[in-house]
Parts: sequence; structure tokens; C-alpha cells
Amino acid sequence: MEGRQMMMSSSLGAMGPLLGKLHKQLSSPEHQLPGSLKDGIEHLKQDLEELTSFLVDLSMLEGPNAMVQRWMSEVRELSYDMEDYVDSTMGSREMNREVLAVLKQFRNLVKQARERHERYELSRWASDPSCAVADDGRDQPHCFNGKKKATDLVGIDGSRGELVGWLKPLGDDVGDEVEERVRVVSILGPAGVGKSTLAQEVYREIGGQFERRAFVRASRVPDARRLLRSIISQVRRHGRPPCGLPVQELVDNLRTHLQQKRYFIVIDGLWETTSWDIIRNAFPDGAHCSSVLITTDIEEVALECCDYQSNAGTTWAPESMLGSDSHFHAQVGIFKMEPLSIDDSMDLFFNRVFGSKPDLSEQLKKHSEDIIRKCSGLPLATTIIASVLACQPDNPELWSHVKECLSPINSLSSEDMLKEIIGLSYYSLSQQLKTCLLYFSLYPEGYAFLKTDLVKQWTAEGFISAVAGKGANEVAECCFDELVSRGLVQSNHTSLADEVMVYTVHSTVFDVMRLKSVEENFTTVIDYSETIPKLSAKVRRLSLSFSNAKYATKPEGFTLSPVRSLTFYGPVECLPSIVEFKLLRVLILEFWGDREMFDLSGICILLQLRYFRVTADFIIKLPVKMRGLKYLETLEIYASVLTVPTDIVHLPKLLHLHLQGDVKLPDYVGQLRSLRTLQSFGLSSNSEDNVRTLGEMTNLHDLHITCCTALSDHLERNLIALASSIGKHENLKTLTLTPGVSCPSIYTDCLLILSPPPIFLEKLILLPPICLFSRLPEWIGRLQKLCILKIVVRELRRDDVNRIAGLKELTVLSLYVRQPTAQSIIFNSAAFPVLKYLKFRCGVLRLAFQAEAIPKLRRLKLEFNAHSGEQYGDMLAGIEHLSNLQELAVRVGAAPGAEESDKMAAESVLKETISKHSRHLSFSVRRANSFEEEIPQFSDPAPSSSHLDELLNRSTMVDVTSQPNEIDEVQEVSLSSEYKGANDPIKQTNQHQGVSKFGSWEDQGTHLYANDFETAGKAKSVSQNYTKGDPEALSKDPPSAKASPPRTGSDPVVQKSRDERRANRQDDLCRQQARIVRQGGVSSLSWEDRGSSEGSRATAPTTPERYKPDRGSAVPKFGEWEEASVGESFTAIFNRVREDKRSSDAPATARTSGAAYNRSDQGRKYKLSCSCCGWSRN
Repeated sequence: MEGRQMMMSSSLGAMGPLLGKLHKQLSSPEHQLPGSLKDGIEHLKQDLEELTSFLVDLSMLEGPNAMVQRWMSEVRELSYDMEDYVDSTMGSREMNREVLAVLKQFRNLVKQARERHERYELSRWASDPSCAVADDGRDQPHCFNGKKKATDLVGIDGSRGELVGWLKPLGDDVGDEVEERVRVVSILGPAGVGKSTLAQEVYREIGGQFERRAFVRASRVPDARRLLRSIISQVRRHGRPPCGLPVQELVDNLRTHLQQKRYFIVIDGLWETTSWDIIRNAFPDGAHCSSVLITTDIEEVALECCDYQSNAGTTWAPESMLGSDSHFHAQVGIFKMEPLSIDDSMDLFFNRVFGSKPDLSEQLKKHSEDIIRKCSGLPLATTIIASVLACQPDNPELWSHVKECLSPINSLSSEDMLKEIIGLSYYSLSQQLKTCLLYFSLYPEGYAFLKTDLVKQWTAEGFISAVAGKGANEVAECCFDELVSRGLVQSNHTSLADEVMVYTVHSTVFDVMRLKSVEENFTTVIDYSETIPKLSAKVRRLSLSFSNAKYATKPEGFTLSPVRSLTFYGPVECLPSIVEFKLLRVLILEFWGDREMFDLSGICILLQLRYFRVTADFIIKLPVKMRGLKYLETLEIYASVLTVPTDIVHLPKLLHLHLQGDVKLPDYVGQLRSLRTLQSFGLSSNSEDNVRTLGEMTNLHDLHITCCTALSDHLERNLIALASSIGKHENLKTLTLTPGVSCPSIYTDCLLILSPPPIFLEKLILLPPICLFSRLPEWIGRLQKLCILKIVVRELRRDDVNRIAGLKELTVLSLYVRQPTAQSIIFNSAAFPVLKYLKFRCGVLRLAFQAEAIPKLRRLKLEFNAHSGEQYGDMLAGIEHLSNLQELAVRVGAAPGAEESDKMAAESVLKETISKHSRHLSFSVRRANSFEEEIPQFSDPAPSSSHLDELLNRSTMVDVTSQPNEIDEVQEVSLSSEYKGANDPIKQTNQHQGVSKFGSWEDQGTHLYANDFETAGKAKSVSQNYTKGDPEALSKDPPSAKASPPRTGSDPVVQKSRDERRANRQDDLCRQQARIVRQGGVSSLSWEDRGSSEGSRATAPTTPERYKPDRGSAVPKFGEWEEASVGESFTAIFNRVREDKRSSDAPATARTSGAAYNRSDQGRKYKLSCSCCGWSRN
């Protein structure tokens, strides 16, 4: 009871928090109350405790009568009024006779309520077992026995196969005219039959085959603006469209993004055709096999939508889909979804209740059969009622009670029957879960929301409190998960690893919750495009929305002062004055409109504010001082801000701070010791002291850092300060480092400066172009709780993969390798036991999978370059061993010299490779310009096919750590290019274009390393001739020559040089500095002018020859060029040149009379330099 008293609830009102505050007034030493006032509070508390017990008993009634509802409503409103008065008065030290008088009035009101309870004999209703719902007696949520994934898909395979057959790309036998038309398919069926689940499964299976895709949820109220913005935000991938755009501009915007693209759009739960008549104009024809999938309960809507593409009278369905057993109306593209069969309903029911089909007593077996028949084959009804029984599966009284409650629904329609079952589930919930579920009614119908947002709002409202061993956030998450398990909240979209990202509420569940909320005056929702309902005298939680601009006016006709929670969606001009909401605890503002700035400085008077979130496309002005908001827990500004209040560092209870962009925070931000989430901390704009004080925020769980400016001494110091503080965050769960929209290419070798993060880290995202690792760090293998890893490495070796292969929680891995690998990267058996999504990008693709490797992998995304003449024999060996793979998405770029035929050859090999897989994979190939590559210096040849087969058949991975690595013995060579003019368009494009985030590298233009292979070939030939004593070699085309024997490097001078380099790499002082290299780090081709140590120059050949890789090797061996034979290794060349230089009295000088090599089409001047030998060539 004490735990319940501390929580706000829909049934009990504010009674719980009120009792807790009165108790604090009496027991806290800081409150020295006069004797008379203390006695008055004590008596009031006792009276309220008795009233609370009455409320608790009556709240357990299933469908209480009007008299009971009225009494409960009066007591709830009284509790709200009393808590409001306590919050505004009791906190001050001025306790006078006026306070005593108010307390006396409250006691009289409580006494009257108690007398009415006795007069109407309301206690007899609470004691009547026929009126009470069976409750499991739990205060806290628990996990269910049923397996959600298994039960959701019962009886769906056949329907999914039919829809996939209709929507996937057609064969060549279908006419071109039909192929160019947009396919529109409607899934038609009653509420709760599983249309949304089927649509999601189809979307998951074939969505990867489309260049643009989106999944949106409609509502009963026509709102084309919201649907269009939601679709655009998904097909654009980066950013949302401005909120204030007119509908026609949104249509044009969407049409532009879909033009000449293959797209797949799902509109779930369409109720009317008004929105469709608008949205249909945004879907262009002409894209091969684009599709639109709609789910609806209404046959007229399905016919209207499909008539959009059926006027031609052509049946475009595959012949296999036109049999008598098909659910399709082939002429118009309507799929009629039928209820589950009895057998499928039984499987769904028992899996949800018991996890399997158990042996039941005759009585329970009969009850179960009756209950399943009442559900009429609707999966939603079956899931919800089974979840009620899953609380106490061995309780025969509960089974009997549920059966009796369902008896009168035989004559009801399927929708009314579903509402009755939802109501039964609602009354079986605990007070805590009821309250959390009713809170969803504040959102517009069809709204997609995040779990983290609801968790923070519930705790801010006071619905959730901490319990022994669990914090309030953890308890709130458990409540959310239980509502999902019961089928009352549904997933609306999934992430790449099948982790649910956003949620929604089924329209029928939403109707029931909206009705219950109105009955208890829990929420008040006003949409100014609909008829305004009759309002309660006092509104406690208010939602205002303006789905249509022409109805936008300021709200009138009700008092705003009692409002505790305000949710506003609409034009900023219609927002009521903030100063009227003095008791606000939760404030959510989503503005749309065209203006430069909006002043929200008035929030400083909202002394009870706990949660504040604002979303806008214009600048928000915050108050100068916010120190008075001592209860504020969440501050999220999804908009630009003028300045951040300097006293924000003194907010004692602030847990979550989100600011958009590279914002400068006040000094001493480290004083926010309570902070758990800090998002978008600007590394460029904040001071070095602020960066260092991040290490003092030991309570941080989520840290998100951005960088938006070019390299400077200030940024370099901040990077070092950040790296040194990461290890101090023992509670850190998520670490993200992302570039801003205008961030240039700044690469930092994090391996040298980053201290190991805490071992309980769950998500590590270090995105380019800010951060990369020269190799995969060893400490990643110790992060046993890691679930998501996105990282960039310069070099990847087999033992690097083996280092992280044992992470037992890793479900998402995105790995970008800048330097092509010389050997195949092998994933050994039992590697990555729970990984579901793998993204791998490298200039050269060489992956191999042993049997039983990555057993749960569902999605594989690969990005690589096609090379001239490459054979691709071992690019994706052993893919047939990925037994659970469902989707393979590939993007193919082009290395310098590669032609269309090379891309086609790579795609052909891919198709042939995946044909070995036993499953029918969802396979898509897209073209890209090029992916960045650094020139590798391979010391070992690529393995032959027979050798690779041998490796794949081994039970363990080959250990290559003991093999000599010639790369470590070679000084780096830099081929740099400098721009001739400041106005060069190519330069401006590469310097200022937005950088796409890791995990979504899509549609990138020409990359900085597009010419690496070609330039490396020239450098090799030139360096060979120069070291043989030909001073004119740098001005000549490289002739053919026999290879000289490679030098062993045993000369004492050379060995001493090697030892010095090893010592330098281990120097602790060097490891404390950020090795930041502009535009690609140590890439062999860079736009930075590095200069020459000796100033010696020679001209480049005027007609450079293009190299040809070794056709016998799967990957071209760097150094084997067109006219050269096998040739010397890079190590031997550099060692000999370095030896000649050190032994000479003067630096080698080579000049020619030839003109410098300029590429007229790009305005670049190339320069070849070797920092170890002191020579260079322009």
C-alpha cells in the first residue's frame, strides 16, 4: 500500500503523491511546523488514507455503475486540488492562519466524501465478487511465458508468400507498360485480423529490393500533411522536411525524391480516401516495379485506392497467383485477409499462455476451446485474452471468470467483440499499468512514438516510482514491455537488427483507451479539425492538435491553470500563453510555421516543470535564468537555440539534456552530476575545460558528441581531453561520436589517444570522418555487454575479427575498412553467436564464412569497388553457411580504371554466389560512384581458391599474428595533390558536402581516393627507376625492366632506422597526441600539400600509363604494373633508397625540363614525395 501511495494513477488521481508530501511535511526536520498546523495536517492525512482505501477497492471493479464513477471522480478531483495547493503553498515557510483555514476546508470536503460513501453503500459494490475482475495482485510488471516472435507469425506464411509474389519485381514476360505503372495493393480485413503484422513482414522481406521505402500509419482524421512528412523523412534518410511546408509543396518534395527510383511505400490503417487523393499525386510512374501497399478495414477505401492503377484493365499478377485458392482479386489488387483457422488459433493461444501446447485438465481444455471460439480467429483478440490468462495460467477461477465475461458477446460484431476483450484486459491490469496505458490517449491516433520518450514522461508525471533494486526508469521500461507483451501496444517499425524502434497503438485499442480516459477525466484531447467535445470543468492533461491549418485558432472556453500536462501540435500562433499554465509538469511542443524565432523564456515560471521538449524549424529563445526549475528532469530542444542559460549547471535533478547541433554549453557543465543523458555535446564549440569536466559526470549513461568544424589546435586539444576522460565513466552504456552536417574530413587515430571505455558499454558508435582506428582495438573484445558496434579501421586482419567474434551480446556490427585486405577475412564457426545485422565496407571484398558462423545473421550489407580485370573468385566464400540469412544488400562502386563491364562482372559473380544458398534470399544490388580506399602495401599474396577452401573447412581460424608483417617495416609514402585555384568547384564540393552517417552511407558522390590505384602504379614505376640511378626517371614513362633481387634489410644503418621507428611508435608522449590528418589520414592520395623535405623536384610523365592488375589474382597486387615484371617489394626499394641517401654527402636532386603534370579537367597538380628519402616530384 505504501508503494501505491507514492504514485499518481488514473483511478486514484493524485492521492498517492499527496499522502507522500503530507508525510514529508510531518517528518522532515527542515519543516518546523507550528503545533496547530502540524495537528491539522496529521488529521487530514488520516482522513485521506481512509478515503484512499475506498478508492482502491472501487478501482478493482469491472465496469462500475454511474454512482460509483461519480463518487470516484469527485474524490480524484479533490486530490488534484489538494496537491496543487500543497505544491504552491506548503513549500514556503510562511505558514499562517490562511493555510489553517484552507486545511479545514479540505477536511470538511473529505468528511463529506466519506459520508456519501456510507450513504450510498458503495462498499457493497466493492465486496461483490461478480463485479470484481480477477487480479493477479502484482504491483510490478513481470515477464510473460509466451514468446512474442513465435506467436505473432502464426498462420501468416501463406499470406506473406502471396503478397511477396505480387509485389516483388516481375519477370520479363510481363509487358513494359505494366512494369512502368505503380502497383497499388490493398490488404482488406476486419480490425484485429493481423493486417499490420502481415504488412510489416512483407515490408521486412522485400523492402531491401527498393531504392526508397517508407512505412507510415494513418488515422481516422484526414491528415495528409502528417503522412507526407512521415514518408519524406524516411525516403530522404537524412533529416525531416520543414514543418511549415504547404501540402502541395510536400507532394512535390516527395515526388522529386521518388522520381526515377524504385520505391515501396506502406500506408497502414487507412480509413478514408481524402488523404489518398492527395498522396497519390506524389507517386510517379516510370520507376520499374514500384509498389504501394495499403491496409484498411473498409472495402470502399480498398477499391478506391486500387482503382488508381486498374483503369487499364490489365491483370499484372503472376499466373501462379490467380488460382482459385488465392485471396486476391486479381483485377484490382485487393488481398482479402481471412481470420485464423481453429488450429492456428489454438497454436497462438497456447504459445502465448504456456509457451507451448500443454496437457490440460478436461475443465481447462473446455474453457480454452470456448475462449478461442469467442475470439473468432482474430489474432489481436486471441493474443490479448491469452495474455490475461498468462498471468496465472494454473488458476482455474481466472479461466472460469474470463469465460463468463466473454459469454454475452456472441451477438456482437467483430469490432465490438474486440473492444470487449480489450476492456477485459484493461481491468485486469494493475493501477500502474492502467495509468501508463491511458497516457497513450494524449497522442494523436496513428502517432509513432519512442519508448524512451514514454518512459521519461511517465516518471515525470509521477506514475512510476523506484522500488527495491530498480530505479524509476527501469520500472517504467518494464511497464512498457508488459504492455507490448499483452498486445496492447504494437511495434510499428523495426531496426536493422529487428530491435523495435517506434511503437503505436492499434486503432481499436486507441478507441477504448480514449473512452476510458474521458470517463476518468484523465486526458482531454482537442483536434480543431473535428467537433470539439464537451469539456470537464477542470482539465488536468491537455492535448491540442491542428491537423488542418484553416481551422487554426487559439483555444478558448476552458481554464488552463489546473493543467498538469500540455501536448501541442500545430502553428506557433495558436499556442496559449505559457504563463497561464503555472502547474505544468510536462510540456511537449511540436511547432510548424514560418518564422525566424519564438520566445519561450516564460517557462522559467513553471516551477513544477519536470519534462520539457520542443521541436521546431526556427530558433527558440530560452530564458536567461532557469535555476528556479528545481524539479526539471528532461530538457530536449530539437531546434536551434540562441544561447543556453548559464545557470543550467545548477539544476539539481536534471537527468536528460538534449541540444541540437554544435552548441556551446555554459562553463562548469561538469557540475551536472545527476545527468544520465547528454546528447550533441559540441566538441568544436565547447572549451577544453568543459570537455575535461565530462569526466566528472560519473552518472552518465548515454553520451553523444558531435564535431562541426575543421581541424584546429583547439579541436585537437579537445579530442585529447575527451579521449582521456572516457575511461572515467563507469556507468556509461552508449558512446557516440558523429560528424555535423558541415564537418570536413578530419581523421584521428583513436587507437593512440582513446582510453578503454567501461566494460559495461552496450553501444559504441564512432563515425567517420572524425575518428578511425589504425587497427581494431584489443579492448573491444572485453566489452562483453556490447550490442551495437559501428567503427572505422584503417587495416583489418584475421585476428582482429577473431578478437570480437566472441562478443555474446553483439547484434549489430558496421565495419568500414579503409585499406583493402590482402587476404580473405574469415568468420570462423560459432563466431558472433547473436549477430543479426552485419555491414561491411571495403574497397576490395574478400569475406569467407565457415560452417555455423554467425548463426543468427538475418541481414548482410556489403559495399565495395569493382576493379579493372578482377576475377572475384573469393569475394564471398561460404555464404551458404549463413543458414538464417534473409536479406543481402550490395552497393558496388568503381575503382579508377574500372568500366561498366567490371561492375557487371562483380554483380554476376554475386548472383552466382548467392545461388548456392539454400534459402530464397531478398537480394538487391545498387550502383555507387566509388568508395574510399587507401593504397595497401600487401606483404603476402591473396590465397588461392584451394587454400581458401582449406581454411573454410577448418574448425578454427588461421592465426596470422605470428607471420612477418612487412608493412610495419616500411615508411609511409604520400602522394599529395594541391588545388590550383580557391574557386575550384571540385574542391568546394568535397570540402563542404554533408557527410553521411555510418550505417547509412548512401548515394555518395565522387570520393577523395578515387585515383589511388592509378597513382600508386605510377609511383611504383618511378621509384624503381629513380633508385637505379636514372636522374631523369621521374620525367619518363616507366619502361619495362626485370626485377632486382629484394634487399633483406640487414644493413646496420637500415636496422638502426627500423629500431628508431619502433621506439617512436611506443613513445608515451606521442600516444598522448591526436594524429589528425586532413582529408583521409595517411591515405596515399590526399588533397593536402605536404611539401618536400629537401625541396628537390622533378616533373611527372606527361602521358602516364594506366596499370593493369594481375588477371590471375582475385585482387590486383599493388606494385605489379603494366610494363614491369614482378619487381622489387616496396620494402626493398625504400630500404635501398634510404641507404643511398644516408651514405651520400648531399641530398639527391633530380630536375627535368618537362612540364608539370596537370589534369585540366580537375585543376589539380600532383606531387610525389617520400619523406624518408627527402625527394619529391611535382
